[in-house]
Amino acid sequence: MFAPKVTDTITGISFLPPEPSSGLMAAINVLESIAACSVNHLQQGGYMADTEIHGLLQSYHVHLTSGGSLPACRDFLAFTALHQARKHAVTPEGEVSRMQRVLRQRLHDEVHYWSVGMMPGRPNSLYESCPSLRVACSLLGCPAVLSGDDSIVHVASLNPVSALVASAWIRHEITHAGKQDPPFVFPFIVDLATWESLQQRHFSA
Repeated sequence: MFAPKVTDTITGISFLPPEPSSGLMAAINVLESIAACSVNHLQQGGYMADTEIHGLLQSYHVHLTSGGSLPACRDFLAFTALHQARKHAVTPEGEVSRMQRVLRQRLHDEVHYWSVGMMPGRPNSLYESCPSLRVACSLLGCPAVLSGDDSIVHVASLNPVSALVASAWIRHEITHAGKQDPPFVFPFIVDLATWESLQQRHFSA
């Protein structure tokens, strides 16, 4: 039996749990859906012009597909920040912050900003409880931890769109594992340095 397609209600992005990276094209499709949604919001929020969109998405597609496997840095905002920072003569950190502000506003502040250091909880706590989520969280660049007990999950991301997709994925996986009722999943965005540190802690092994 095929796994049912799950759609995040806020972004409209669909995915197929529980093995999103079972094939390279399946993984790329999810990442490019996040990129397309992000670009749409960035354009409508005045961050970029219509004429920039095609070239940026094409460059991102080449970035994802040119190596035969997914690149280590595949987050769309991280990729875009390097592109735009050179163009605007600012730091990647500054570009990430600008894009996050636009995206949060466009998404009606559904994703909050985490500004108090590292998230509490062991890096492996969620993945030990539900091993398939390590693959999904790594693919989306969204480190996540159980906070306190199995009913609360904190998700960190650079991109609010990715955070929402990861949150829907996590909620579905835990619920359909048959262990408990749907958990409370709280998506957050973090700054570039914190995100890179969390990525290292969660997925370096």
